[in-house]
Amino acid sequence: MKRKIFITLLLGTIVLSSCKKLIDIDPVNSQPGSETLKLGKNVQGVLTSAYERLTSNQFLAGEITRTNELYADDVDFANATGGAPAQFVSRDFSLFNQQGRDLWAAGYTAIGYSNIVIDAVDKNLFTDYTDAQKAQMKAQALFIRGVAHFELVRLFAKPYSNGPTVDAGIPIRIIAVTSDQAKQQVPRNSVDEVYKQVITDLKEAETTLVAANSVFATKWAAKAYLARVYFNMGDYANAFTYSNDVITNGGFNLGTSVTAPFNSLGGSAPSPLPTGVLFLAVSDGSLLRGNFWNSDLNATFLPLSTQLYADFNSKGGNRKTQLTVVANKPISLKWSGGAAINVPTIRLAEMYLTRAESRVQKGAFVDADVRADYNAVRAVANVTPDNTTTGAAALLAVIRTERHVELALEGDRFNELRRLKSTIRGIAFNDSKQLLKIPDSETTANPNIVQN
Repeated sequence: MKRKIFITLLLGTIVLSSCKKLIDIDPVNSQPGSETLKLGKNVQGVLTSAYERLTSNQFLAGEITRTNELYADDVDFANATGGAPAQFVSRDFSLFNQQGRDLWAAGYTAIGYSNIVIDAVDKNLFTDYTDAQKAQMKAQALFIRGVAHFELVRLFAKPYSNGPTVDAGIPIRIIAVTSDQAKQQVPRNSVDEVYKQVITDLKEAETTLVAANSVFATKWAAKAYLARVYFNMGDYANAFTYSNDVITNGGFNLGTSVTAPFNSLGGSAPSPLPTGVLFLAVSDGSLLRGNFWNSDLNATFLPLSTQLYADFNSKGGNRKTQLTVVANKPISLKWSGGAAINVPTIRLAEMYLTRAESRVQKGAFVDADVRADYNAVRAVANVTPDNTTTGAAALLAVIRTERHVELALEGDRFNELRRLKSTIRGIAFNDSKQLLKIPDSETTANPNIVQN
């Protein structure tokens, strides 16, 4: 509840004029009716709730990262002997996997609330806010809707690199559903259709969002997510365009500390954002701290794999300070400590590494330009710059190792392996064993859903 109140008050401060009473703006606990939406403060409450679900431990602030890491190959499963995560060891997922239930519910709840805000603005249901305020509310809702669809399709569907026009994705939900309407019983759209909707939402959002907005959506956060989306699709020309725009025009810098992005006090909104962070989930980070770290380090649930540890030792530089070893088990300190922490969900370092690979993949690149991109990330970690690597194959190998180390345990690895069509723990990248089951809550209520 404290987190909801904080988000409500902060969002009200940003979107509303100073004459509004912030204490009157509350998050919603159920689907609002049409009469409720005739007041701008109530629509603002719906947007607050959308943010709360998007950045919750059950979504961006925890479960998205943990689930991606359990799918990938960077953690040791020796201690994963119970609970929902144990199903990742066998890849024999149940309809009743709690992680799948939490992800689906949080993501689609955020989408549902976003749809209500968009609909209320489009239909001019409330008239006590200015057009500029309404435009910002809609743009933020579009950002939330786009990001939520994107993260869900990456976990519940095969990767874009497989067969996007024929592979089942997730249901696209872009229509507001109020309390007096039945739940939409829609089938799964194709992976390609979902990605197109994500791009449409994020592009519309970035044209309206402001450049700086505390911990809420900005045009640069939207552009960074577009770079990530296009990179996942293998559309390297667009991935380069958007990552380059963020790097060149966003006014951000990588800073000089490898730990700075991960030291933001949980539950508070830093101003400005931590150095190099483009979007931050205001949270307590408890799910990540509880899985990748433990006050009794020897009892850490998810220690690191030997390969990731080797890459840290050879290429980590100062990033090795984010590791410790207990009883021959390497433990990450990226998500650690007894105090609450906010969770960065997309960083400038990712944009540099995306731009570096996109330069090579799209062709007509200059070796020195590619090296400059990953050397900028290395410089923060005090790693000796590379001034000699040349040629596409060699450069790509260096970039991918750098990405492996820099973005470790941030939910990137699984999607990288699938983009590159790599085998993951002995299972093909496009095997259905790599997919969570659509939760029973959805399949029971929606007979049009085809199960994974």
